[in-house]
Amino acid sequence: MPAQPRMYARLVWNFAYRFCSGARNSRKTGVLSGVILRSLLVLFFFATWTTAADCKPSPQADTPPANAHSSEARPSDDAKQPTTAGSDEAKPSSEKKNAPSPDPMPARAQGETPRTPPPAIEPGQMYFELRYTVDGTDIQGNNPERSFLHPGINHTAEFSFFTSEPMGDQHRLEILGVGRYTNNPQVDPERNSLQRAYVRLQGPSFEANLGDALVNFSRLSFNQNVKGLTVSKKLLPRLKVIGTVGFFVDRWGSLYRNYTFFSLGLPNPVSPGKPYSRFVAGTRVEQQIGRGNWIAMNWSHGKDLQQSLPDATLACVDSAGLIAILQLSLGCSNLTEIPGFRRPFPEAVNNDVLSSDTNLEYAPWHFGIRGEFAYSWTSGGTPPAGVNATVACTDATGMISIRLANPGCLLGETVVPGSGNFACAPQPPVFGASVLDARCFSGQVGDWAGRLEAHERIKKLTLRTDYSRFEPNFFSANARQIRDLQDFTVRGEYELTRNVSVVGSWRRSNDNLNGQRNFTNVVRAPEGRLVFRDLPFDRRMVLEVGYRERNLDTPGTPGPTDVQKRSTRIPFLTLIVPMHAANFTFDYEHRHEINAVTPQLSTDTDRFAIGYRAHYSWDRWEFSPMARFELERLDKSAPVNAALSPTSITLLFPTDFFAAFDTNRTIQAGFLVDTPRYIRIEGSYKEFNGLALSSDQVNPQSPFLYFNEGFRRPSWRAAVTYKIGNDENRTVTAFYVRTNNFFPNIDPTKPDDRSFRETVIGGSIVLRFRK
Repeated sequence: MPAQPRMYARLVWNFAYRFCSGARNSRKTGVLSGVILRSLLVLFFFATWTTAADCKPSPQADTPPANAHSSEARPSDDAKQPTTAGSDEAKPSSEKKNAPSPDPMPARAQGETPRTPPPAIEPGQMYFELRYTVDGTDIQGNNPERSFLHPGINHTAEFSFFTSEPMGDQHRLEILGVGRYTNNPQVDPERNSLQRAYVRLQGPSFEANLGDALVNFSRLSFNQNVKGLTVSKKLLPRLKVIGTVGFFVDRWGSLYRNYTFFSLGLPNPVSPGKPYSRFVAGTRVEQQIGRGNWIAMNWSHGKDLQQSLPDATLACVDSAGLIAILQLSLGCSNLTEIPGFRRPFPEAVNNDVLSSDTNLEYAPWHFGIRGEFAYSWTSGGTPPAGVNATVACTDATGMISIRLANPGCLLGETVVPGSGNFACAPQPPVFGASVLDARCFSGQVGDWAGRLEAHERIKKLTLRTDYSRFEPNFFSANARQIRDLQDFTVRGEYELTRNVSVVGSWRRSNDNLNGQRNFTNVVRAPEGRLVFRDLPFDRRMVLEVGYRERNLDTPGTPGPTDVQKRSTRIPFLTLIVPMHAANFTFDYEHRHEINAVTPQLSTDTDRFAIGYRAHYSWDRWEFSPMARFELERLDKSAPVNAALSPTSITLLFPTDFFAAFDTNRTIQAGFLVDTPRYIRIEGSYKEFNGLALSSDQVNPQSPFLYFNEGFRRPSWRAAVTYKIGNDENRTVTAFYVRTNNFFPNIDPTKPDDRSFRETVIGGSIVLRFRK
């Protein structure tokens, strides 16, 4: 019987304990106790093993199924990205849900016996994928340069490799690499490029990632894809440290290629075609408090490497000591260059952020709070008095033009000495704040930001509030943020009945946090809606009706060009009607925009949309059709005298205006047919067209003659896919795409010089191999 071995084990242990206790005063206690304890320990484990064997567990319960931990690797366009994140922003993803956890294995609980089976090791996997696409692109019409496509024969090939293998019992090594070749600059400006790559080693209490990684510390400190080394280590069961160092760039090639590789035309230092390469580093120390609660400290550093972009300007001084900022290609001519003052064209940042974030949940109250406070130091300052960021340029005819000192005069122009002596912006984008540009300032400007979120559920009521504040000089190079913004949102949802819910929210945002400007932009956005579901006449139907507003006001004493007072009132309705294997949707929205400052700019817009989507199956045939039609109609006030603008002071509203309508339409339809074997067929049609009334006139004697300046863009696409050996991992696809771009000519007596047509015929092959 299963209970008897357990009883024998307890008797043996009690006997050993009493025997050793009684021998404490003996001189031979150490030797005797050691011998007896070792012997009884062997008996104890033998009895325990007998107990486990006598229980006879089912082999299916102890042995995991063959596919229990298998997950298909997708290192192509939807490849999983290694993530090193703090608890604040970590999001589970479908690609990683079966991956081994980087956290250490939990310690064995007190009293747990060795009969607990060890955790199963995820088996290794290897994945290869080759994608090759070739197409012939033809552009017809009088204006082919308006097309975004690349004419001719275009080739694109991508090779992906992924492996994940266990190393011992508790370690795992992952390697991912994705490379691309293309001669189509619209796909990639580089002919041969590395798209994605990383090597990751995981252990019981650490994770090291070299290459691409999503570093996600917190919302205000670090939340960005980097290319470098990222290490996560658990120092204690509840104390974790994360560190990263590397570069933030738009692509791997930006690290080792010159800017000329990314120029579609002639290389231009003023428009280099790539951003700065930014050196980044950061650390996060996180202490877990209970389950799901934590407090953490974060440090983030980001510095744009000015040498990663070519110099675009230089500083020159004349005999009188006047400084001019000139374009690099022009040189200083008869002036003298100031050493060490060559600057790239875009502004550069040098930024450090220190923050602390926390998350606290109290389950009995259904209450949670999450917040963060951050302080930043950024290179910047106030431009010195008398600086001039514009330069006067004169051409061969003696005409003088005023241009920005950065990038300076154009080719063939000569700078007027003494003009343009400051390469950075003379005024910051935020009034009363500092200019944050490491090219012209070596000092540091500091400021703070904070956010606070809270949520609570009280029976049928759910409340959530969010507050964030970004001071004018706060800047975080490695995270999302906006300078000079205060935002507050409160949202509530209450279940009136089992079938009816009411949702309401209110949001307020404003700037001018330093009070240096004489007016403030204030945005208010109330919203309310009723949601009806599980209706008596149709259990699956969902009806949603609501109303929202967007109000903009400028309290204070704004000037004529700054004053704004607008309100947009939006009632809306959404209806979802499931019907067998199909879903029908209907949307309606009316936008009534009121402009209190300039009433003639007030408009009314109606938007209708109806959609259909379904999935049908007949004897292993799969058919998925879809269709959607959307119409948006704008009613605006157009002046009777088309030669005048709607804001002209000579017009009287509404006497000198009449109703004019602009219309946009979207038509989409498509289908997918999956046959029982080998063949998949796709087809789609899309059309975007618009009617826009213009004040341009053919005959000045006809004041009411307006012409359409809209467009019409119908597009067809068809594709047939053949599955080699009826295997989804090996496919060949042939496709045809035709797009017409029609633009009506304002003057019908002139030839059409704006319309063009695009035709693409091609095919692709996909080969996947898995181990």
